[in-house]
Amino acid sequence: MKPFVRFRRGGGAPKTFALQLLLTLLASSLAPLLLLSVFGGQTIRSQLQRSSDMSVEHAESNYINLYQQNIEKQVQSIDYELRKVENAVLVAKAMAEAVFSIHNHTAVEPVALQYDPFKRTFLDTGPDEQGKISIRSDTAAAKPPPELIYDLTKSRALFPLFQSETARNPNIVSMYYIHPQSGSYHFPVYDGPPDPVQRKINKLTTYSFYTDALLVPPEANQVVWTKPYFDITPRGWMFTATTPVYDENKTLKGVVAADVTITNFIGNVVDINFNGQDGYALLLDTGYNLIAAQQHGIAQINQMNLSAVFGNAGASRSLNYRRLELNGEQKAVFSRSISSTQWTLGYVISEKKLLEPVNAATRELSRQTERKLVVQLAWLSALAVFLSIGLAFFLRKRITKPVDALSDAFARMGEGKLTAKPSDTHVMEFDRLLDSFSQMANKIRELMEQQSRLNAELEWKVQQRTIELREMNAELELRVNELLRLEQWRKELFMNISHDLKTPITLIQGYIEAISDGTIPEQQTGIFLQRIYDGIQAITVFARNLNELSLLESRQIYADMAPLRAGGLFQATAVKWAPYMELENRPFHIEEMAEDNFIVGDAHLLGRLLDNLIENALKYTAAQLPVTFRSERSGDMILFSVIDSGPGIPQEAVPYVFTSFYRVDKSRNSNTPGSGLGLAIAKEIAGMHGGSISLQVRENAGCCFTLALPLMKEPEALIRPELPPAQ
Repeated sequence: MKPFVRFRRGGGAPKTFALQLLLTLLASSLAPLLLLSVFGGQTIRSQLQRSSDMSVEHAESNYINLYQQNIEKQVQSIDYELRKVENAVLVAKAMAEAVFSIHNHTAVEPVALQYDPFKRTFLDTGPDEQGKISIRSDTAAAKPPPELIYDLTKSRALFPLFQSETARNPNIVSMYYIHPQSGSYHFPVYDGPPDPVQRKINKLTTYSFYTDALLVPPEANQVVWTKPYFDITPRGWMFTATTPVYDENKTLKGVVAADVTITNFIGNVVDINFNGQDGYALLLDTGYNLIAAQQHGIAQINQMNLSAVFGNAGASRSLNYRRLELNGEQKAVFSRSISSTQWTLGYVISEKKLLEPVNAATRELSRQTERKLVVQLAWLSALAVFLSIGLAFFLRKRITKPVDALSDAFARMGEGKLTAKPSDTHVMEFDRLLDSFSQMANKIRELMEQQSRLNAELEWKVQQRTIELREMNAELELRVNELLRLEQWRKELFMNISHDLKTPITLIQGYIEAISDGTIPEQQTGIFLQRIYDGIQAITVFARNLNELSLLESRQIYADMAPLRAGGLFQATAVKWAPYMELENRPFHIEEMAEDNFIVGDAHLLGRLLDNLIENALKYTAAQLPVTFRSERSGDMILFSVIDSGPGIPQEAVPYVFTSFYRVDKSRNSNTPGSGLGLAIAKEIAGMHGGSISLQVRENAGCCFTLALPLMKEPEALIRPELPPAQ
């Protein structure tokens, strides 16, 4: 170790210890501080630059992911619009196949045709509002064959569907049926400006909207989309959803199709979903040929090799992102396959406009942070230098006490005592340093407390979010189960409606055909006409009940609530049914309660409910067996009971008797009339009045249906007596 060298000025006396200590402190404190400031500044700049680059990269990745998610949503929206068109065509296919599977020439009213020499076409003379039958012919002498006219006339049954679908879906400009012999029925009739080119129209069966449909097998229920083509009408470029129609013998009867113009599709779907001017969307078919594109992107699209740009998305044609240089500008290209058609939706946007705002904001934030940190470091370094110089100058007199106080303060901080304040040293500079130290300790304590609060708040938010997600998952599961239940109910509803309508219609059709071909003797014609009338009445009653049940379930029928005398309602119902019971020679036991009470309800709907219960009792009670109609009070409820003498109901069927279309006889072919709607209607009406219907099964002695309605509160407030309900 080198010996201590005294500081001398020339050959004079040595310096004092205080001065040597002062110079030593200055040298030993200022040099490290300056070096620390320089290296600290360089380290901060390096770390901030690295953090900035990582932030920019992360922000770009997140922004691209957001765009990919948006493209996915738009693909789902476009796929939904295309599937709506497909569903309309499939419904038209089902209706057309049903129409062509019915062979009843007498039920088809012949159509009058008129030849238009200008269009060289036979057209029906009916109003344009109901569509047009069109048969191409070069001369008026070449009359269309009768079977062609017959099939086209039957196709007019598609008019209501064509009308509703074109009105409901703005993307569909026309729906039509084309016969294999090149005739057609279409709706709506084109009423725009005439075609200035006057192009020659070939046989309809030679165009893609007919030939592409034949690719669908007879047993397949699917739709084929054509490639874009220029329409034979002046509607311009379009693409078509088309499918074949077969009769019950798998004989081709033609095709049904729906036209979607590219202009409509761009305006209704693409322009709505992609309304920004910085990018543009385009739609490609399976061969990467352009189907549709936004107008402001046409110029750049014409410069692309679409197959090379979008054809490398991978075998799955799934969501993809790539960069493309076009006209010296870097472009971001997104693409996604549409599941229903396997077409490709592309979106092209300037990468500068896509990412530059995010990158610029991130870089600016990094620059500001760096500037603030450098300034803070400079200020801290300057403050440290100032304090070191002051300490060195005043150390000669009071070096021990301030140093000890500062040492004690650091020791307390090391022990975690951030709230302890250092004692006063009576040295201004040291007191200031110690005050700054106290402020720093308080700030550290506040930051630690704030960090603890933030951690607790974050933990609470995570817990709340977890609870919300669990609730959302539970609700989603409930909705999925409800949708599955509704789907099953819908299938059963259509099956039941089909069955309940098919039987009387089949009988009516058989009777009419038997009368028409003379199988039934003329003297028995009246009997069968009465049967036909009865069948039509059964269908009418079924449709009325079905409509009434639908209105009740959807609460489109409002009850006209008013105070009613329970006895008046009971008597009116009994009086209405007594003559019928007497005519049928059937005992009708009426058991009315002694006192009269008031209820609140709709007299007409409650009368309808009681009629349904009595009708149900008559259906299952043999002739000469009694039916009992009873009223009584039980607590705060009025009970109306209808008791039959029928065979009863199995216990396993009791929970379902108030379900729509439910019948104990599962075959629905028993001799007992009815559609299974009466009790369901009764249950809905009871629910509207705050009441309920219950069923008690008496073993081998029939059933007892009981309607329970709440008593009216404060009936003495009534001023006028209640009139009996309308018959």
